[in-house]
Amino acid sequence: MATGIKLEGIDEILTAIRVKLGKAADRVENRGLRAAGEVIAEEMRSRVNVSTKRHTHIRDDIRVTGVRRREGAKYVLVGPGKETGWRAHFLEFGTKHMHARPFIYPAFHAKRSQAMQIMAEEFRKGLRE
Repeated sequence: MATGIKLEGIDEILTAIRVKLGKAADRVENRGLRAAGEVIAEEMRSRVNVSTKRHTHIRDDIRVTGVRRREGAKYVLVGPGKETGWRAHFLEFGTKHMHARPFIYPAFHAKRSQAMQIMAEEFRKGLRE
């Protein structure tokens, strides 16, 4: 019979990581969040329209931030950087002269479950280390 820990959800995995690793658990959590963010960023890059103009394209400026914390919850931001962020909402929501060509929400919706799986896998790797 195999021995091991069976964990049902991410909260249980995080609790086990914190108990086992102590302060090193932050690195594991951060690695999981960034990996999940990269999955969504790649999907955004594949969905965003690219113009023929010679400037920095939104696709080339989509980034995943470092891990941030608000009210005890950790998160990363995924999306266009400062250089092209001002243009991204035109595509996402449209204008009176242009129909919307959303790429942010559809990318998140399409890759949400895969991002959660990648986070869980990174957390499990942290438990094994």
